[in-house]
Parts: sequence; C-alpha cells; structure tokens
Amino acid sequence: MSKNQSPARIYFEIEDEVTVFGVVNASSEPLEYSEEWLDEQLDEHGYSGLNVLKTAHEKIAELIASNKPGRVMLGYKIDALLEVELSADLLAAKLCITAPQGGDQASSRELVEVLNSKSISLNLVDKKRIVDLVQKSQIIEPGETVEAVVAMGRAVRHGKDSQFECLLENVTDRRPTERDDGSLDYYDKGEIPCVAAGCELMERLPPTPARNGRSVTGKDIKAKAGKKLPFSKCKGAQVSSTDPDRLVSIVKGQPVITSRGVIIENIYTVKSVDVHTGHIDYDGSLVVKGDVASGMKINVSGDVQVFGMVENACIDAGGNIDIKLGAVGRAESSKDEERMRINCKGNLSAGYMENVVVKVQGDVFIKSRLSNCEVNAGYQVVVGNPQQDKSGIVGGSTTAGSIIRAEVLGSTAGTLTSIAIACSQDVLQHFEVLKKEITEHEELLGRMLGLAVSLAKKQSAEAKQLQANVKKDTKEIKAKVNALISEKYDIEAALEKTRKGKIIVQKEVHPGVLISIMNKEQEIKSKYSKGVFVLVDDAMAFNSVMS
Repeated sequence: MSKNQSPARIYFEIEDEVTVFGVVNASSEPLEYSEEWLDEQLDEHGYSGLNVLKTAHEKIAELIASNKPGRVMLGYKIDALLEVELSADLLAAKLCITAPQGGDQASSRELVEVLNSKSISLNLVDKKRIVDLVQKSQIIEPGETVEAVVAMGRAVRHGKDSQFECLLENVTDRRPTERDDGSLDYYDKGEIPCVAAGCELMERLPPTPARNGRSVTGKDIKAKAGKKLPFSKCKGAQVSSTDPDRLVSIVKGQPVITSRGVIIENIYTVKSVDVHTGHIDYDGSLVVKGDVASGMKINVSGDVQVFGMVENACIDAGGNIDIKLGAVGRAESSKDEERMRINCKGNLSAGYMENVVVKVQGDVFIKSRLSNCEVNAGYQVVVGNPQQDKSGIVGGSTTAGSIIRAEVLGSTAGTLTSIAIACSQDVLQHFEVLKKEITEHEELLGRMLGLAVSLAKKQSAEAKQLQANVKKDTKEIKAKVNALISEKYDIEAALEKTRKGKIIVQKEVHPGVLISIMNKEQEIKSKYSKGVFVLVDDAMAFNSVMS
C-alpha cells in the first residue's frame, strides 16, 4: 500500500494498483464538502478524471460533517488506453488514445510497444502526428478517445494492359450512350462513314509500368505487370508492316470499333431496293439512297442506312439500322408471316414507324411517332421530341430492358397501348440454363477433385498419367465455371437494371395505357401529366416531378 500525505482533510491510498481509497482525517477546522472540492484534491495528487462512486461522495460528506476519521473506496483508476487499428489492405495504421480516468497518461514506451505489437515499421510512422495526438489526448475529457492515422504504406500500382486508341473521327460505335436521366442520347451522324485502303485505324499503347506497394508492416506488396495485348483479328484490317502498334485498313469500307481493333465492313450502295435489285443478302453494310419497296427482304452482317421510306419490307442487320424517313407495314395483315419485321443486333433509329414488329438488342430511337407496333428493345426506347406534332407511342406494345421515354403515351381515343420494362424471355430462359449448367459443372468439378485425391495416393505410372489428365480437365472445367459465373453476373446486373427501370413521360399519359415494370402493372384510367413511373418498395409509383 502506498500513501500520499495531504495537508488538507483527505489523502489517498492505492490498493491492488488500481483501487483508490480516500482517507478522511478529523480536524478542528470546519469544511463544507462538495464534489468539486474532491475533484480538486484528486487533480493535485495525480488522480485527475477518476470516476468516483456516488456512494463514496455520500460517505465522505457524512464523515466530514460529523468530523470523524474514516476510509472510503472512491473507485478504480484507469490508465490511458492505446490501440492500433490496421486497414484491411494493410496500407494504413490508425492510433486511438483513450484519455485516462484517474490513471497515467500514455508514455513513449507504451506507444512504441503498441506499434510493435502490430509489427508496424517505425520508419513509416509519422512522429509529428503521434505527438499531436498525444497532446490532444491530454486535454480531452477523461474517457474520451482521439484517433489519427499515424503510419501510411505505399499503395500498389498494378500495370494496365495495353490500351487501344481509335485514330478515326465519326467512326461507327455500336455501344449505347446515355443522357443524365439514363435514357438514350441519340444524334444523327449522317451517312455511314467510309475509309480508304491503307488508312490508319487504331494505335496500341504500351502497358503502363507496375510499382510494388509496401504495407505499414514494411512488407512489399507485389504489383501485377501490365500485359501487351494483341490486336483482335479484324476483317478488312491488319497490323502495319512498318509499325507493330498500328492497325491499318486493307480494303475500302465502313469502320466499326471493336474492343481491340476496327472491322472494315464492305459498303454496298443502291438507289433503292425493289424488284430490279431483288432481295439483298450481303456480308457488309448497305446504303439505300431511296426507298425499300413492299415485299422486299434485306439481310446484312453490318449496318443498314435507308434515306427514304421502308414499306412492308423485312430487314435483318448485324449492326445498326437507320431509316431517315419512316417504316410502314400493312395494318390489315392478319397472318404473322406477312407482318413487316425489323431485327438488328445494334441500335434502330427511324423518323416514324407504323404496324412494324421490331426486335432490337440495343436501343430504339423514333423521331416522331410509334403507332401500333410491337417493339422489343434490349435497353431503351426513346420516342418523339417537343417540336414534333403527334409525337409519342400510340397502340401496340413497347417493351425495353431499362428505360422508355416518350412525349405522349396513348391517345384521346383511348387506344389500347402496352408499355413495359422487362427482360426478354430469351434472357430469362438463358439465365435458368446458366444456373443449371453452373450447378452441373460444379458437381463435376467436385467429382474430378475427389478422383485427383484418390489417384494421388497411388504410385503407379498409369495413376500419375491419369492424375495429369484429371488435372488438365479440372483446369478446363474451372475456366468454364468461371466463364459461366461471369455471364450469370452480367444477366443479374441486367435484371437489376430492369428492376430499377423507369418510364419517362414528357407531356401526358391517356386512359387506355397499361404500364408495367417487371411483374407490377398499372392500368391508366384517367389522364396523367408529365412524370416518371418507377418501382418503389416493389410497388408501382408515379412521380410527377421530372427527374
């Protein structure tokens, strides 16, 4: 037991190194006891901030009031608490100091010990930050905590693989772009661009250098070097004979960007498509200066651009389709095979469309009106603009994967019009197939791994050969599973985008329109002004303030 003598009415004793007792002396001098007085005595004797028990105050006040000696337990002294927290990536160390409650302040020795306990390299420690933190811990309230990052490692910088920079302007890019509200940002790029043979198409930039990182524990973090990727094999293009980092065209045609190259597609130009040209089946892109006559069929691997009208014809394209004027099918046609159809793997744009069956993997943009059509788009459908009269979607069904945006939905006549945000049945069916394939491959992988373990216990040459074959097959199965899982994630992302989809109305919605997002529907029975239909908490909602 240690004792600190006090000229006043009380002194303090420590028991078990943590328990603080107050010893009260009798005195002829009167004293009016208060908690503030006791706190002052504790401060003077090095027990500042001690959390004094409430019963202790009552007992001491009673002893002083009756002028009797006595010994009272005041509480437990708590020294400053030091803790170090490491970030998940081991690139930062945070020091936390909790101010003492009647105990000792943090010492330099304790600081070093707590840093060493986490194997932190002292060479990486910011000593000034520690000094500032300690000073703050001495002026805060007892029991409060201050913290600061006191050591920083060096982040690893992985090398980036080769980047590919297109050297052309106004080149066809079949990737969709978006406005701020998420809808399609469309503009007329004019005629299909064309390049001559020998034109420089794309440059391959070198991989960026890698730099190893260092954790706060002083250990190196290995960086991955960037890879020098090859150009993709592109039709109509080849690597320059004088510069291995340049891709050049070898034929005249339409440039189309791919992930690591530019395809040059042949361009076939005709005045019109009719009985004189016959049906067109072409490996490349097609430009029609005039109209496409009724009954004609167009099937191309690239883009189709029509500067006139398309009347009751069928068009299939591997790229984009752009119809400058309009496309009109027969309203009286009851046979499915006689209906006008437009299919493309890129985006579709047209002035207006009537009585057309449309299936597009990308986006659909109609400048004025979509009437009695059956439209299915992978991403977005945008119809009309404020400058066009009778601009909007009337009749038929329009389905998109994420956004539908139109000036007007329906008509004053109450024409039945279906507007939906949904994933296509093809995607949903493929999603189920993917899940089944992943399960089957994972089960197969489990059996292969079991076989590998069994073969490892055998020492024969035959067993070793079988083991090598199993190892090779297992590697291939793992790669297949990873590819399937990646594809599954992509579909899940598309489904989530559909769930967050919206139907944007710029002017008004008329009765007779059926709105649906995923599996939620709303039949419009009274006129709506401009606004947005979305799902909120899995229920259909309409926000009249345009977002």
